[in-house]
Amino acid sequence: MNLIGNLYWYPEAGMMDCNTYLFNEEKSMLIDPGATHFLPYLLKELEKDGIDIKGIDYIIDTHLHPDHSGANKAFMKESGAELIAYRGVEKHYASRRPSLYIDEEFSLNSVNLKILHTPGHARESISIYWPDECLLISGDLIFMCGVGRTDFTGGDFGVLKDSIERMSKMDLEYILPGHGEIVFGKVNVDKNFDYIKKIYLSSLF
Repeated sequence: MNLIGNLYWYPEAGMMDCNTYLFNEEKSMLIDPGATHFLPYLLKELEKDGIDIKGIDYIIDTHLHPDHSGANKAFMKESGAELIAYRGVEKHYASRRPSLYIDEEFSLNSVNLKILHTPGHARESISIYWPDECLLISGDLIFMCGVGRTDFTGGDFGVLKDSIERMSKMDLEYILPGHGEIVFGKVNVDKNFDYIKKIYLSSLF
């Protein structure tokens, strides 16, 4: 599904899968390929949109939980895409061996992105910010009316709170989460942060 410009959204296919996003630029990047057993579904959805997976240059994960990164190896084999990772979480990728570590500022031709370290759900969690569209791909940091769980190894609720607080101060028109529906519009984004702080994090703010 085309969202804005050349940004596409592929909603999670089922339990233990995730939302996948694609910047289909001259240099293209797939964010969170999802779970291995749902890869055939994702490939069909990409094909419906006329996306040639052989033209996808990069894969990046918002974090390394298998519902987000499980299909990395299989997708790379199908497409020839390279796995990249943010340099700020380099130590967590020792066994994954990305082809390239990128800095906070990262460009895909005309699309300039910022890679933000937003731990709490996982130590290596990142969010991807598109300043031109005031758009945040948040992984499992925040959802529509929810937050990422912190009871997995590496999770930390206090750290999650700090990451959410930082993101709530950004200029945002869209939140594209790792699961569930997209939050559209600044008013709704602000309401979502207010709800999250009141319902989930009130004792920490």
